[in-house]
Order: sequence, then structure tokens, then C-alpha cells
Amino acid sequence: MVTLARESRGMTMSELAARAGVTASLISKVELGQREMSEETAKSVAASLDYPVEILTWKEPIYGFGSSSFYHRKQQSLPQKSLRQIQAFVNFQRIRAKRLSSALDLDFSFTIPSLSVDDYGSPEEIARAVRAAWRMPIGPVSNLIEWIEAAGGFVVTHEFSSAKINAISVWPPGESPFFVLNTLLPACNLRFSLAHELGHLVMHDVPEPGQEEEADRFAAEFLMPAAEIKSELRGMNLRLAARLKPVWRTSMGALIRRARDLETITDRQHTSLRVQLSQNGWTKQEPVSTPHEKPGLIPEIVRVHHQDHGYSIADLADLAGLYTSEWLDLYEPGGLRSV
Repeated sequence: MVTLARESRGMTMSELAARAGVTASLISKVELGQREMSEETAKSVAASLDYPVEILTWKEPIYGFGSSSFYHRKQQSLPQKSLRQIQAFVNFQRIRAKRLSSALDLDFSFTIPSLSVDDYGSPEEIARAVRAAWRMPIGPVSNLIEWIEAAGGFVVTHEFSSAKINAISVWPPGESPFFVLNTLLPACNLRFSLAHELGHLVMHDVPEPGQEEEADRFAAEFLMPAAEIKSELRGMNLRLAARLKPVWRTSMGALIRRARDLETITDRQHTSLRVQLSQNGWTKQEPVSTPHEKPGLIPEIVRVHHQDHGYSIADLADLAGLYTSEWLDLYEPGGLRSV
């Protein structure tokens, strides 16, 4: 937990040691489990990290990039320090969600299943099976976050220090599926990334070759079912892509790629349209925007704790291992501050 708390603040061992008035060697030995801290040292370390000291005694397991439970969409390489800070944030948010929800009897309408491509034949068939299991209506997915939360998944949105990571998912044994979305990305990109992460959790118990392509295929079929969208993609051009974007709430680029995959345009036409997107500067900022979806499950849990159980802001901050100001910034921005 010392390592996790330190990395969540973006500190090196030397930086933490200097702030806490101890040696870097001591911090290293503590993090390696070779040395215990005195009560005084623990308080100094926690204060230097701006966390209550109790957080250093938490026993929850930590999961990292590359483990069988942790997937991430990474557009390109990030510095290790940034990756570690993001990994620490995800783990802390996952642990807090578990602590906040453990006292409640949560009842979900669906579950996120575990399905094998070997059994179903393709990621597309699995996407159709999940939509059927969730009894989703035909057509566009109105609010993907709501569907995932109805299936017991926790979703958190957060502005990372970089746009190079779109979304992260983790599903540790015995816990709920957990997703974090980077709000630096446009809403349509995040929806596809969230569907991609859902595909990972449904199809991939362990990392395997080809899993990124499979997750993309799952996401495309889940958000844009072939049987329902193919006829709308005929005659694809930039104007049509812009018109369909607010309907299907996927990017113009994703719609153009879907048209190619469903063979309503040729590879050459697809390439030409991608070039046109780039020439217009629309590969990063498309001309039509869609609204961001907002998570509702964790805010509802916070509301229940306040209104039904009589928890104060300070009570919930203690439960989450935070000081009140950071609790408010993370969980109740502009919301229940007066409770």
C-alpha cells in the first residue's frame, strides 16, 4: 500500500523519503516487505502522501498492467511513471468501490458473462449473444454505461495526464468488473473503448494473441449490429458518416471502417475516406460531437449512504481512505457537499 499510495501521487522513493524525513533505503525496504514502519514513521509517510495513515494498513490485492485481470487500450507507449500512476489510481478506485458497495445488498438485472470464441465461432456472435442475454432493443445502444452498470459493472470517468490510454478494465477474482474511462477522449471514442473493454472481459480470461482485434470486432458488432446498420452504410461518404454519428454515437471513422468491414464500400474507398478525414483535420477532432455518458452506480451508492444510512461526508471519506477535500473532488463534485 505504501507503493500504491506513492505511485498514485507520482512520487519516486527518493521524493517520498525526502518529504517524510526518512532514508530512501527505508522506503525501499518497507515496500519490499523487509522492514516495518514505526507508528511515527507511518504517520509521516502518510502525511507526505496526503492520505490518512489508515490507508497504509489496507489488505486488498493489487492488480497491474499485464496481469490476467487487467487490460488497457494504449495507443502508444507511455513513460513508466505515468503508467504506474494510472495503475495506482485504477486500483484505489476499484478498492474504494468495493468498500463503498460491500455494506449494500446490490441487485443487478444482468451479469457480464464469460464466453469463448472457440464455442461461439466469432467475436461478432458473442456480441450478439450478450445483447440477447441483456434483452437489448434493436438499433443503437442508447447509453452503454447504463447497460454495463445494470450488469454489475462499475464505471469511473477520470481525466488522465495523457490521452494515450483510452480506457482500462479489470475484473479480479471475486470482485465486480471495473472500468475507467479517460475523459480527455471524445465521447464517441470512449463508447467504443468501453465496448472494447467489455469484449475483453467477456471473451478473454487470459491475455492471448489476437485479443485486441477480437475486442474491436466485438465492440463494432455490439454498438453497430450488422443486421441493423448495413443498409444505412451504403453510399458511405463523409456527409453520411457525419449524419449517422449522432444516431449510432460512434465516430465517423468507426462508421467508415464498419462500412468497409460489412463490404458496403471497397478497401480503396475506405482508404480514400480516411485520407479525406485526415485532410480535414477530423482524425483527432470530428465536426459532429456527441454527449458524454455519465456513470450512475457509484453516485447512487454514495446517495444511499448519505440519505438512507446517515453517513456524513467525513464518514465516507474515512471509508475510502481519503481526506474530505479529495473525497468531494472525486465523488461529489458540486453535488452533496452540504450533506
